[in-house]
Amino acid sequence: MARLPNKIAAVYWTRWNSAIRLTQVPQSYNVLYLFAAGRSGANGRIEWGMNDIAADIKTVRARGQRVVLSTGGEGQGINFTSRAVSQRFVDSVVRINSELGGTLADPLIDGVDFNTFEAGATPNTVEYLWMFEELKRLFGRDFGITAPAAPWKAVDQAMIREALSKNLMTYAGLQFYDGPGLADPAYIVNATRDWVKNVAGGDASKIVVGFGMENMSNYSSIEQILAAWRTIEKEFPTIGGAFLWQHKSDYDHGWVFAQELPPLILAIAVPGQLAATPPPAPTQPPGPVVRIGSACYPLAGVDITRERNRLVAYTDNVRLTPTDPYGCEVIVTGGKVQDINDRQVYEATRGTPIPEGGFVLSGHGEARIWLLANAQVGALVEGIA
Repeated sequence: MARLPNKIAAVYWTRWNSAIRLTQVPQSYNVLYLFAAGRSGANGRIEWGMNDIAADIKTVRARGQRVVLSTGGEGQGINFTSRAVSQRFVDSVVRINSELGGTLADPLIDGVDFNTFEAGATPNTVEYLWMFEELKRLFGRDFGITAPAAPWKAVDQAMIREALSKNLMTYAGLQFYDGPGLADPAYIVNATRDWVKNVAGGDASKIVVGFGMENMSNYSSIEQILAAWRTIEKEFPTIGGAFLWQHKSDYDHGWVFAQELPPLILAIAVPGQLAATPPPAPTQPPGPVVRIGSACYPLAGVDITRERNRLVAYTDNVRLTPTDPYGCEVIVTGGKVQDINDRQVYEATRGTPIPEGGFVLSGHGEARIWLLANAQVGALVEGIA
């Protein structure tokens, strides 16, 4: 069977929006999650039921897209309290693959996405590891095992850390949507950093970043998504990729995620049927960098106009930062961060006062996210004479 790609550009295809067919999803997505097989009957048993999309699955797989069966979801959590429950789940995956027309030797699904510890269910690590191993034994070692984990949940981290350390999970996909603060690019960057370092053991390829793009609170705009992704990729060039919840939200936005993210993730051209991608944000100019702790960012200049996605330093040659309110400004004295003024949040129309003998770092867009992700009061700042 084909293994999942090394770099992931994925989207959840939701069964309640099946009017937008699986075959309509742009080919720039290289992984399609079928959402979702839910509980049915005895504990551990799941059902997909939409076997009429088998032909569409074959079509998208033939054009190179991988198909992963997502299981569980909101209100569909499963407590794997015994081996019997776990066995019923594995048997269900085998049965669903068969109902779609696949076999163990030639499956029609390329993996299983475990969304079964939703809504507060604590994952039973022993049983999850057994199921991961059993599915790989049945379908082959390249069979994909993924999970859309809650970034803030220690119990999710513990199980996934164990699975990744044993090479039983392909990657963990972090859900940054549908909760207070989850659409904040700075939080997305910080939480991703935590998972890379403390869950994946520093292997960023095992972490995939999940975004939501609905027109409602706690979901990101495409601009926020791009800024967060670029910041993450700068720090972790081997990051595993990104996914979007869900396909209809991208359809409603004119497939903008499919146009914008896969070229950044996969370093490929978008397929010809999609509109041309707008020019990328301006690249940072060569020159000095600012270091906060162990993190670095290029410095565009000192006492100059701050442009989009740029980091600028303002010295006490001026009284206030001459910037618009769409950025973050960090006050530095004695080589250390003294205060952080996120003007975008507080809607401060007045610039930040510059302390005598000190300076202010002012960042817009990606530079703002970098400052928020790294600047803490007391942190050492280097790179400004």
